[in-house]
Amino acid sequence: MKPGKIYACWIYVSDLQKSRQFYQDMGFEVKLTDGDWIEFDLGETSFAILKRHANEGDVIPSKTRIMFETDNIELVYEELKNKGIKTIGEIRTESYGKLLTFEDLDGHWLEFYQKLPCDD
Repeated sequence: MKPGKIYACWIYVSDLQKSRQFYQDMGFEVKLTDGDWIEFDLGETSFAILKRHANEGDVIPSKTRIMFETDNIELVYEELKNKGIKTIGEIRTESYGKLLTFEDLDGHWLEFYQKLPCDD
């Protein structure tokens, strides 16, 4: 068996509506809502948040990174700072691109990624 492309990535949240607003404020567009599931449209792949019910225990923040591609990471960084969104450090450059880690309302760490220009 060979896995295909990723259809969706999702995380548990403690307050679905506050988290929905948090992500929409960053420019994420809602693709669909189904009960306690909100899916954001990212083209071929979706990112979703799912309400964690009290009887399932507390939301445990994940430090597994989900990267959202952007073409202007400096602008994203400024927007996050202006909105008071916690970033983990500043923009860092790796051999494959620029990265910026941020934290959502439940403590999940997620990242923005910008490709580096190719040396042709």
